[in-house]
Amino acid sequence: MKSAKRKSSVLILSRLMGPPMTSSRIDRGLYDRTSMYVVPRFQNTFRMESKNPFQREVMQSMMGHFLHTYLDEYKYVAKRAKRLAENLSEELRNQFKLCQFERYRYVALVTVGDKKMQNFRCVARALWDPEKDDCISCTYEAPPFFVVASVWTVYYE
Repeated sequence: MKSAKRKSSVLILSRLMGPPMTSSRIDRGLYDRTSMYVVPRFQNTFRMESKNPFQREVMQSMMGHFLHTYLDEYKYVAKRAKRLAENLSEELRNQFKLCQFERYRYVALVTVGDKKMQNFRCVARALWDPEKDDCISCTYEAPPFFVVASVWTVYYE
């Protein structure tokens, strides 16, 4: 009786502590691990502040310079505006990552629009820590189009 209980507890423990489930095993309904036993991706450092904190003024000027150099000679075509917004947001996020501010994650949002005598309103809301998180926004205007770029920096403890 005791050996059967011990065998079943060893089997359960080995299944819980086993390798992570793949998508094929999840699809087949074999995902029975709890998140309590998953090894964390980052180990605790017991340090709450970043060694290289985010510098808003530096990144604001870099973002403005980046948009002007990227868009000064750009010929606007309305059908390619979606691709332009995707490329700009990815490049902006990569530029922020290159600065290697420790423990920050970035979300870049770029809006590209025509200037055809219409109004444009853009609103964004977020819940964050005002001491560590930040948002930088920059605009670029040319006669046929405009670009509004925003990058949110979120501190990751």
